[in-house]
Amino acid sequence: MAKASGEGTAERRAIWREAGVYVVLAGLYVVMAAAEPSFRGWANFRNVLTQISMVAIVAVGMTYVILTGGIDLSVGSVAALSACVPAILMAEHGWGGGAGLALTLIMGAALGLTNGVAISFVGLPPFIATLALMVMARGLAFVVSGGGAIYRLPPSYLWFGSGNLAEGVPLIEKLPVMVVLMLAFFVVGHIVLQRTRLGRYVYSVGSNEEASRLSGVPTARVKVICYTLCGVLAGLAGLLYTGYVGAAEPTIGDGLELDVIAAVVIGGTSLSGGRGNLPGTFAGALLIGLVRNGLNLMQVNSNYQRVAIGAIIFVAVMIDMFQKRRRN
Repeated sequence: MAKASGEGTAERRAIWREAGVYVVLAGLYVVMAAAEPSFRGWANFRNVLTQISMVAIVAVGMTYVILTGGIDLSVGSVAALSACVPAILMAEHGWGGGAGLALTLIMGAALGLTNGVAISFVGLPPFIATLALMVMARGLAFVVSGGGAIYRLPPSYLWFGSGNLAEGVPLIEKLPVMVVLMLAFFVVGHIVLQRTRLGRYVYSVGSNEEASRLSGVPTARVKVICYTLCGVLAGLAGLLYTGYVGAAEPTIGDGLELDVIAAVVIGGTSLSGGRGNLPGTFAGALLIGLVRNGLNLMQVNSNYQRVAIGAIIFVAVMIDMFQKRRRN
C-alpha cells in the first residue's frame, strides 16, 4: 500500500509539473485581457503567434539538444550566417530563390553538424563548443555582408517570412506562412519524440548517457542528430527573419539563443536533460510572447519587459532545481 501511495504521489507531482506552465499561461491571458482590451481577439493573438514563430521553431531543435543534456549557444549566429551567405549570392551573383533556400538550410545543417561532431567525437563541452561557433559565425556574417543589410532578394525567398495563407478563409485568413511552419514543426517534433526510437534514445541519453551507451544506444550519433536539427532550424529562422524584414542582416538572431533557451526551460525541460516535451516548450514560447505583447500594448518600458522575462526565467530554473533535488 505504501508503495502504491508513493507511486500515486509521484504521478500527481508529474501531472502538476507538466500542467504548471499551462495554468500560468491561462492565468496570464485572463489578466492581460482584463487589463488591456486590445489584447483580446484573434487578430492580436495571430500577431503574438507571428512574433514567436522564429523563436519557437528554433526552440524545437533546442529542446532536443537540452533533452540530451547539452546546450547550443550558437543558434543566433547560425541564423545570421545562414541568411547572409545565400543573400549575397542571390543579390550579387544571380542565384534564384530555390537555390538560396537550399543553401540556407544546408549551411544551418553544416554548422549544427560541426557542433555535434565537436561535442560528441572531439569531446568539447557543449558550452565551449557552441560559444566558439557563436563568435566565429557572427564574425563571418559581418565579413560576408560588409556589416550592412543585403537587399534585392528574390520574392520566392522572402515569401516564407512574409507570405500569408488562405486569403478569404475564416480563422486562417492572412495566417502567416511562418506560423504554419512553426505549428508543423512542433507536431512532427512531438511525434518523433514520443513515438520513435530516436525520441526514446534522446530521453535515454539525457537521463544517463553512460548507461545508455552500455545498453547499445549510439549516444554520439544521437547527439550529432540533435545538434544538426537545431542548426537546420536556426538556419530556417534566419530565412524567416530575412523574409519578414525584407533584407538579410548580420545582426539577425542577436540574443535569439537567450529567448530560445528561456522558452525551453520555462516549458519544463530540465537543463540537466532527460525530462521535458515540446508542448511545454510551445507554451513557454507563447508565455514569453504574451508577456511582451501585453506589456507593449500597455506601453510599459522595454527595460521593464526584460526584467519581467528575466524574473520568469529565474523562477523556472529555481523550480527545476528544486524538483531535481526532490527526485534525488
